[in-house]
Amino acid sequence: MKAKRAPWSAWIAGTVVMMLLSGCAGGLRTETIIIPDQAGTVPDTGVGHAFEVNTIYRLSDIEEFKVNPWRWMAPDTLARQSWGRSGWERIDRYSLPYEKAEKLMELDVYPFDFSDLSPNGRYFASLSLGNREHPGSLLTLISIPEGVKTEVNAAHLLPRWAERKLMWSGNSRFVSYFFMDEQGGIGIAAYDTEHEELKQYTMPDQNKSAILHSVKLSEGGDGVIVVRSEPGKLRSFVLGRWKGDQLVSEYEHSLHEDGRVEWLDPNRVVFVGTDGTLFVYDRRNGDLSVLMDQAGSFALSADRQYIAYTTNEATIDVAKLQGNNLLNRTTVYHGLIGDEMAWNPDNSALLVQGRKPYEAPTVVAPGVAAEEPLPAASQRDLYGQQAIIITFKSSK
Repeated sequence: MKAKRAPWSAWIAGTVVMMLLSGCAGGLRTETIIIPDQAGTVPDTGVGHAFEVNTIYRLSDIEEFKVNPWRWMAPDTLARQSWGRSGWERIDRYSLPYEKAEKLMELDVYPFDFSDLSPNGRYFASLSLGNREHPGSLLTLISIPEGVKTEVNAAHLLPRWAERKLMWSGNSRFVSYFFMDEQGGIGIAAYDTEHEELKQYTMPDQNKSAILHSVKLSEGGDGVIVVRSEPGKLRSFVLGRWKGDQLVSEYEHSLHEDGRVEWLDPNRVVFVGTDGTLFVYDRRNGDLSVLMDQAGSFALSADRQYIAYTTNEATIDVAKLQGNNLLNRTTVYHGLIGDEMAWNPDNSALLVQGRKPYEAPTVVAPGVAAEEPLPAASQRDLYGQQAIIITFKSSK
């Protein structure tokens, strides 16, 4: 909000009045007065602007054998991968208002062992298993929409006690997964799309009963997050760095059942602890800071300026990140348990994919959060999945 124009005499008079009032209050108090270089307006700090909902779009269901989560390709364009019952696999594009699918490409190999689209919707990556003659694996990347294919031979096996999941870095540069060498050791393979290079790293000795869930690199590729669990213990993550071709652990912490950990910057990670506390850990000084209590799943914007998170009341809340603080916390949707959330590239919209704890949505007026009646917590898993897009009136 811009301040009114005022002559210099008004600025000086205002300063004197505040000093006098401070003295009358019975003690000295510090006041910060912003004086512009030229007579005019006081700079706008941006603090105090709320998130205003503009439109909410419900994405249509796809009646196929399997679909992967929606991904953003552009501020108003989505991409989605689907597998058909007849054996085909395709990637479709959905433009505003996200009602009609436009086929981007149809893939000629089915089924892949596991596959995924990059966060920016520009790469399709898959890892297929070998056979008796070729016991390794094949990593395939296809650029979207150009369709340029890159195949990388990986002469190693996939461990049975690790989830078969590809994980992309936040900037869509690295894609990583677990592998097992011929001696039975567990390692991490990471492909760099910028330098077109596959690197392999060795992990420390692992408990053979542990399950490895995911491995995600930082945007620069020098840090790594491994999420794992052991029988009788809570899910946890290991934050580490590379030392040569070895993974060196720096920090470990238990996790909320959602199991999500994200890089805030090259030195800090955000995660939700077992009690629902949203934490920030700084690897430089070992500082563990609390952002808020009672959060569930969350998503950071690509520029790390904003965060969306779920609450115990099945609401979707958003806020601005400033240091270790959340500003302008706003509830933008009631009645959805968000499992997957993603900001679009310019932070003007939020994609939410999750469980639907109600039967019919209420029409939402612009500028307010959707209000929906909530069932009992025990009934929330009885309904299906839903995906929506929440757009905001303007940049925050």
